[in-house]
Amino acid sequence: MRAIEIENLKKFTTALFAGETFDGFLVTEASFSTITNITIDGHINQEFMGEADLALPENQEKAIYWKRLRPLCYEIIKGQKVPLRFKIVFMMPSDLVLKFLDHAGLDFEPIEVNALFLNIVFQEGKLTCTTGTSMKAFTLDKSLEDAWDSQMVRFLNNVQG
Repeated sequence: MRAIEIENLKKFTTALFAGETFDGFLVTEASFSTITNITIDGHINQEFMGEADLALPENQEKAIYWKRLRPLCYEIIKGQKVPLRFKIVFMMPSDLVLKFLDHAGLDFEPIEVNALFLNIVFQEGKLTCTTGTSMKAFTLDKSLEDAWDSQMVRFLNNVQG
């Protein structure tokens, strides 16, 4: 787990809410404190979906893609005042976990990896991104965590320029 403080808030939040940079991530939860507190559970309600919707690739995951949720979240935060706080919990889609493991040269099977997370928290004028990994079984091997941390540091450095 690694915490990275974002220095270029304007560029980062523009990429987050107005760009496509984070669109490939899933959102497990999001919360915003503006005039009121709003919490979003990013898990897809499959009973709401029809059979045709459930067959679409973007609905094969348990959580919603940021691409679909981003316009709503942008509407929540836009305005004259900066939000008091917001938190977004991103997760790598399951189909990209295998690619990540191969690219990083790791011997884990995708089924062993529960999730790869990126938490974004804005509060008290600071924006911090924290990485996280979750394995299905306990392991002392930190190679997955180290590889994910490195990947996300490079990604975040590119986002904030």
